[in-house]
Amino acid sequence: KIYNIHFEIILSLFNWTIRCCNHHEHKENLMKITKPFLLWWIQVVTISFASFFIYTFNWFEALYDADQTKISFLIIIVFIGATLTVGVLSYKNLSNKNVLSNYVWFSSETMVTLGLIGTVAGFLLMLSSAFDNLDVKNVENVQEVITDMSLGMSTALCTTLVGLVSSVLTKIQMVILENNNHE
Repeated sequence: KIYNIHFEIILSLFNWTIRCCNHHEHKENLMKITKPFLLWWIQVVTISFASFFIYTFNWFEALYDADQTKISFLIIIVFIGATLTVGVLSYKNLSNKNVLSNYVWFSSETMVTLGLIGTVAGFLLMLSSAFDNLDVKNVENVQEVITDMSLGMSTALCTTLVGLVSSVLTKIQMVILENNNHE
């Protein structure tokens, strides 16, 4: 039942996008929708659709279990804030548009930096106590050490992946916004 609710939300977002596109083509004056805003909205609908599938396959839960530092969720929060800021920039003609654009570019770099911090933290978790009680003659002990090391490695890889993907998606939004800014 929850999948149907999420699917209906995504479908209503898609329908609203189609109505806005048709509305924009007919130049009705109920609401001024610009091309940069429509392009941003299509990206948001696409990201929402992908998030629905990520949620459906329990990848958020797997990410929560894999990332011991939970930096990945901080990166996701920064990404959501940057995406909403790009939406405001694409919808409104603000006098401080350059300042907000700089903040979005900075947040994009912050996502990568947080991902790298998570990488270092994961390696520190992996190597901090992995070899303290290592007895290479005992197979169970070696398996336990490898299991402990895998938690740190999963943190390192997950934070790097989330940071890079979020940063790239934010940069795509900003490039599209800046290339269509004249509209």
